[in-house]
Amino acid sequence: MSRSTTFLARSTYRRRRLIDALRVMPALGALFFLIPMLGGAAMGRSTAWSGIYLFACWFFLILITALIVRNLAKSPGGVGSDPMETGGERAGGDHS
Repeated sequence: MSRSTTFLARSTYRRRRLIDALRVMPALGALFFLIPMLGGAAMGRSTAWSGIYLFACWFFLILITALIVRNLAKSPGGVGSDPMETGGERAGGDHS
């Protein structure tokens, strides 16, 4: 019995990885937002610096997500299409 390996098209593979990156962003954001709390009072930083850190993380998360969505929109099929679907129909039924 021979084993056949299924290779995905490069564009489909890239779209799936971009979607995976978008799925990881909330967890990454939660991790970055919790970092100031891990040190507690032992770190000796002011509340102002913690606030600046949180807003900087928030800004960079928005920026990174926007770049990922922009690259996903440029891919064949755009943002709203599902890479797992085959054929021309979208999930959700008839769109007439």
